[in-house]
Amino acid sequence: MALKIQPSFTETEHPTQELSSQLPLPDPSTCQDLLHTVPSLAPLPEYLSNLALRVVLEDAGCPAEAHYLQLQLTRVGRKDLTETLIHESQKHTQEERTGNNEAILRDLGGVSGELRRVQRSVTLPEVCASGHGWVMYETAALMIKFAEKLPSTELVREFKSAAITVTEKCTDESWEHLEEIGKRLIKSPDIKDVTLPIEDEIYFFVQITILLKRVILDLLQKFFQAHFG
Repeated sequence: MALKIQPSFTETEHPTQELSSQLPLPDPSTCQDLLHTVPSLAPLPEYLSNLALRVVLEDAGCPAEAHYLQLQLTRVGRKDLTETLIHESQKHTQEERTGNNEAILRDLGGVSGELRRVQRSVTLPEVCASGHGWVMYETAALMIKFAEKLPSTELVREFKSAAITVTEKCTDESWEHLEEIGKRLIKSPDIKDVTLPIEDEIYFFVQITILLKRVILDLLQKFFQAHFG
């Protein structure tokens, strides 16, 4: 996982849907770099992560990479779910543009517990505010919420505890520990037969899209600053 990213905006800011409207279109080699530089979100559902990345890359002006991911998604199937998630993402983005936070919260209202909260409302801890700490923090926060949807086994509890530690420390060591447990979780029966309700799939898809949008926007900003000042 490449965590060499530092945001040029605060944790409460939102990039808009069309990343390509904020920056010049990236060249093909930059698009390839984006495809392989974004952080791994395992053990979050790979289907949701790939679909979110496809949406963000398309918005960033990388149609070839978006098409590549779409071919992978097509092999998996679930066409109806794909259309539902895309629709929800577009609706969320439109409401975000108009500042309709109440509508966003209402749409997420079917999700239990802490999932009702919009992640951007959380104040980033000081230890996570520099370097790539914000990526660790927000990714781990999603991991915590995902763990709450899994059976409460010893390994799942260990995974959740490791994710909480990341949100508190935002160190490379804490992140590597979370990754190690995540790899064990992926191979375990604790996660293989888990099916998320559609409300949760929508929630995680929207949140993953927001996170990847911020990551890619920051990468593009740094690329153009480095090459064009």
